[in-house]
Amino acid sequence: MRRLFALLFLASTLAAVEPERGMLVEHVATMADGAQTYTLYLPTAYDAKRKHPLLFVFDPRGRGSQAAEIFRDGAEEFGWIVISSNGTRSDDDGEPNDRAVRALLPEVKRYSVDTRRVYAAGFSGTAIMAWGVGVRNGVLAGVIGVGGRLVDVLPPSRFSFAHYGFAGETDFNNREMRLIDAMLTESGKVPHRFESFAGAHEWITPARALKALEWFEVLATKEERGAYESDVGFAAALERAGKLPEALRRYREIVRTFDGIAPIDAARSALARLEVDPATQAALRDEAKWDAFEAQFIREVVAAVPRIYAAARQEGMALTPSHIAQQLRISELKRRARRTGAESLAARRLLEAIYGQTAIRLPEQLVARKEYTFAAATLGVAADIHRDRWFPWYRLSEVYAQAGQAKRAREALEQARARGYRDVK
Repeated sequence: MRRLFALLFLASTLAAVEPERGMLVEHVATMADGAQTYTLYLPTAYDAKRKHPLLFVFDPRGRGSQAAEIFRDGAEEFGWIVISSNGTRSDDDGEPNDRAVRALLPEVKRYSVDTRRVYAAGFSGTAIMAWGVGVRNGVLAGVIGVGGRLVDVLPPSRFSFAHYGFAGETDFNNREMRLIDAMLTESGKVPHRFESFAGAHEWITPARALKALEWFEVLATKEERGAYESDVGFAAALERAGKLPEALRRYREIVRTFDGIAPIDAARSALARLEVDPATQAALRDEAKWDAFEAQFIREVVAAVPRIYAAARQEGMALTPSHIAQQLRISELKRRARRTGAESLAARRLLEAIYGQTAIRLPEQLVARKEYTFAAATLGVAADIHRDRWFPWYRLSEVYAQAGQAKRAREALEQARARGYRDVK
């Protein structure tokens, strides 16, 4: 009995200890499920006597601290709480992510949270996860979706939350993220905006995260706080850089966001000018043309990849990297990628999509079938697409090792080392 009282006293004492403010606190166990942990950030200004916005962060590899670091500056600037899960995964759209969400959502009761201002952020598959939490649970005021893709069961018409979308210019999901934003414009139900950035399929930077949180602050408080001038400056920079469709969309977003909050004559004037500008209209037509090319290529070429292997199995062929590359029209895409404008971006996005398939997904499937020769040929395509990356060569060394080809495994590992692989262990 005395031991039980001691344990209860210890538990109550621990519960009364508040986490450190202004620093990342790792491996915090959830109240609902001790196996589910997260990294916590309480801003320096955190005060248990007043309510604070809260951001759930869903990293696609469950890297709670790394993902929380992205949002740390914005959370400190605006007084937000961050809870960044260690249990979320991009490729798990079933029980593992459901379990993480069930454990995380009750954590809003653990801190002084404004329950009208609970947000989520996700990247790649966990952007889709964040949309699902917003649609199905109805608890989110906004979502930061980075590099996600359109899914039939979560159409943008069902979004009941503000949405800030991001994608790298060469992210294979960039076109779909722009499509999601266009659908949100068509539905007209919620505030939204989209931003492309120089990069591929990757998380946003802390600076972009801060701007996203600032936007949510404007929506929630109806206070401009200097954000309008910053936004107009960003749109003007896009225009000067010749990114006319992006500039046009940004001015539209500025007018939507700040109408009634700040004097927006400059933004309205710029928007009206770009809407009738011949160069902008030509750029929009070119963007639409190469978006259509990208979508058709995915339907007709990328989606047909399994047929390459099925035919080889049926005919008893020994696949080579050159044969697979020919079927995937790699040379054509590389040629288009060297050009400029929307054509180059579409080709580069397609090469990224094929790289993802040939470096990760297809080899995993082929190794599971013990088709090591097919897997090695597939990785050869990935290594050719990005000749400076070590990952395809490292993966190739694993495939050769599994196939019992020690010499080739060592040679491939040496190629990975030459390209920067340094994990000695």
